[in-house]
Amino acid sequence: MKRQNLDRKWKFKLISTSLNQEIPSEYTVVDLPHDFSIIQKRDPNTLAGASNGFFPGGIGIYEKTIYAPIEWKGKKVILEFEGVYMNATIHLNNQLVARHPYGYTSFHCDLTPYLLYGQDNTIRVTVNNSALPNTRWYSGSGIYRHVWLLIGESVHITPWGVYATTPKVSPDCSTVCVKTTVENITDKPQNVTIRSTLLTDNGSIAAMDEIQLNVPGESKTEAQQELTVSPANLWSIENPYLYTLKSEVIKDGIVIDTTETRIGIRSISFDPQNGFRLNGVSIKLRGGCVHHDCGLLGAAAYDRAEERKVELLKANGFNAVRCAHNPPSPAFLDACDRLGMLVIDEAFDCLGTL
Repeated sequence: MKRQNLDRKWKFKLISTSLNQEIPSEYTVVDLPHDFSIIQKRDPNTLAGASNGFFPGGIGIYEKTIYAPIEWKGKKVILEFEGVYMNATIHLNNQLVARHPYGYTSFHCDLTPYLLYGQDNTIRVTVNNSALPNTRWYSGSGIYRHVWLLIGESVHITPWGVYATTPKVSPDCSTVCVKTTVENITDKPQNVTIRSTLLTDNGSIAAMDEIQLNVPGESKTEAQQELTVSPANLWSIENPYLYTLKSEVIKDGIVIDTTETRIGIRSISFDPQNGFRLNGVSIKLRGGCVHHDCGLLGAAAYDRAEERKVELLKANGFNAVRCAHNPPSPAFLDACDRLGMLVIDEAFDCLGTL
């Protein structure tokens, strides 16, 4: 699916805080990522106390207008939120589209049934971080990670629809198994070709495979492929080599959908005798717990700030991080992949009240 960044020029209004403080009633224009807690006045009486920096949090509304051209008819249109803290409710043209309570996981909203084609459409995101405390650390509030608009043809690879594993890992010959989920939103079956191409860091082809796939109407089907890479550059802490997996949907000889996924060829194992092994080599994990905020920037996940955190950890001898205590931003994980950092990616520590 085509990805369009939607970070610029949202209207934002804070409508209440957990302490019923006096707040301005007008909208302001903000760019995402945006953390409305970090700009609040601290209050010693806040319900979250010291663990959340004495910030009151509250309820905020974000609005943005997008134009839906007539050409989008018959296509799939999705909003992707990388993270909203927390209890997010999404409306399009005053129609409820989705709710997502957890503040640290990415999620998708299907806009297709609610779009008005050839017109402006208003997205409204209500964020409720008033039920404090709901963490043991500074959480921030608002749409604090990127937002994307995804547009796919009637037959397309679903968001997060490419899953790659490396069951056989060796510098001489490695195997990459790829599962690709394809969706057909028409009411008739569609015959397509799925092409998976593994590219080296200089763009040359390391491996490629094509498979025919029949996708029934209004359903999803998974294609499974196996790529042999010989020789293979293995990902390691010292040499974080990444391939690009290019996934394509081809119909009647025309590429109708494309997505790219960065992957490293590596193996991990644990046992009592050797402990943790990466690519068969025993390694001691040297690291620490890292929270998702960026200091004075608050929880807003700016790509460069996320990358800088990993650079500083590497420069100080770290080879691993434990994400305390929730999934980090995609930008942070991408930086770990590129710079050579092992990650213990936790799911959650505690959940807030709905």
